[in-house]
Amino acid sequence: MSINQNIYSEFYLEEGMTFLNNGSFGAAPRTVRAMQEEIRLQFERQPVRFVQRELPELLRSAASTLGDFIGARGEDIAFVENASTGINAVVRSMIPFLKMGDEILTTNHVYGAVRQTLIYAAECTGAKLIEIDVPFPIESPEQVIMAFKTAISENTKFAVLDHITSPTGIIYPIENLVAVCKQYEIAVLVDGAHAPGMVELNLDSLGADWYTGNCHKWLFAPKGSAFLWTLPDHQAITHPTVISHKYKMGYTEEFDWTGTQDFSSFLSIPAAIDFYNNHGGANIRTKNRALTLEARNIIAAAWNKPYPAPDEMLGFMAAIEAPVETAGTPEEAVKLHDWLWDNHRIEVPVMPFDGKLWIRISAQIYNKREDYEILAGVFDKKGL
Repeated sequence: MSINQNIYSEFYLEEGMTFLNNGSFGAAPRTVRAMQEEIRLQFERQPVRFVQRELPELLRSAASTLGDFIGARGEDIAFVENASTGINAVVRSMIPFLKMGDEILTTNHVYGAVRQTLIYAAECTGAKLIEIDVPFPIESPEQVIMAFKTAISENTKFAVLDHITSPTGIIYPIENLVAVCKQYEIAVLVDGAHAPGMVELNLDSLGADWYTGNCHKWLFAPKGSAFLWTLPDHQAITHPTVISHKYKMGYTEEFDWTGTQDFSSFLSIPAAIDFYNNHGGANIRTKNRALTLEARNIIAAAWNKPYPAPDEMLGFMAAIEAPVETAGTPEEAVKLHDWLWDNHRIEVPVMPFDGKLWIRISAQIYNKREDYEILAGVFDKKGL
C-alpha cells in the first residue's frame, strides 16, 4: 500500500535520499512552517506588546486546541520544548518526595536521555532505579504487564513508563500499566514522546499523574513543540526546569513564562493539527500503520528475519533485526548507520538492543512502498 507520493513536495526533505526516520525529529510541512514564520514576525514587530499583551492568551488558546486533540483540558497542559524537558520537569519535581530505600521503576526499553535523568534522581535521593526486563522480541502486551507487576514492591513509589518505546518501536499497553500503578498507589509519569498523532489519546481518562509528548514527531508541528499534562492534584508541586518570575503563581503561569524564548513552535501547534485533520485525520493513522506493517513484512522476508513484535503492538514504527554478523554494540550501530547513509543515502536509525542491532523504520505520509524495497535490497550489494 502506497501513501500519496505527491505529498513529499509539501515538506522540505531533500531529493535523492530514502528517508525512513521520521521518528527521530519529525517533519514540518511548508504551510505549518509559514505560520511559524508569521508568528516570529509578530514577535519582532512589537516585542513588548507581543509578550505582555498577546502571548498569554495565545498560549492558552493553543493549549485549548491541543487539549481537544489529546482529550484533555487546556488548563492542565503546559508547553515544553521536547518530551525530555517534560520528563526532567516532573522527575526534578519528584526529588523532594523520594528518599533512601524508595524504588523508581522503568523498563529496559527506556529512552537513553530518560534513563540518565532517572539515574540523576536516584543519585540525588538515594532511591533505587530498577529497569524491568521486557523481552524483545516480544509475543504479546501481556508480557509487559506481567513483567511490570512482578517488579513492584512495597518500596515502589514512582514509575516512568513509555507509551511507545524508542529503541524498539512497540506500543506498551499503557492503560493497563497505569491502572496497575493506581492499584498500588504508585505515582506514574508516561513518556509519550511518539504518541501524539500516532495513537488516539484521551489523557483525562487515562489516569496517569503526568503525561508528556512531542508534537513535532508525528503531528507535523515545528521542532521544539511538546507538552506536559499534569493531573490537577499534582500541579502545585510540578515546576519547570527553569524557575523564573512566576514560581508558585500557578501551574500554567510557571511554564508559560520561564524567560525569553522562541514561542512560535508552541503557537504553531494549532496549524499542525489543522494540517493533520485536513490530510485525513484518523485516516492518517490507518494508512501509516498499514504502510508500517507492509514495510515490516517486505524487509523481514528479504532478510529472512522473524517479526519481533505482534501487529497489535505496532504503530508507525517497526524494528527488524539487521542481517549482519554483530555483537550488537553501539559502535557497530554507528558503523552500520553511517554505511547505509554514506553508500546508499538511506537515513534510518540502527539501534543496539540486547546484543543485536535493530533497524527501526518509520512510516509517515510522505513515504511509499518503494522506500522500504530499497532498504530491503541494499544488503545484497557489496561494500558492507
